[in-house]
Amino acid sequence: MKKHTPFGKVIFWLGFLLFILGSAFNETLGIITNAPESFYSFSISAIIIGIILLIISNVFIKEKD
Repeated sequence: MKKHTPFGKVIFWLGFLLFILGSAFNETLGIITNAPESFYSFSISAIIIGIILLIISNVFIKEKD
């Protein structure tokens, strides 16, 4: 993470958090089973958005001097 800008670090950790929350509430992968149905529909979109943010965070790398 030393090579990323501060904005890239924020995007990375936000994407990581969304991915973890999405996988926790997923029906097949998740560890939380007594959640409302709305969380299950949220989990797929959270996983996808988290992966996209993780990929986008690689764009924000510090330039070498």
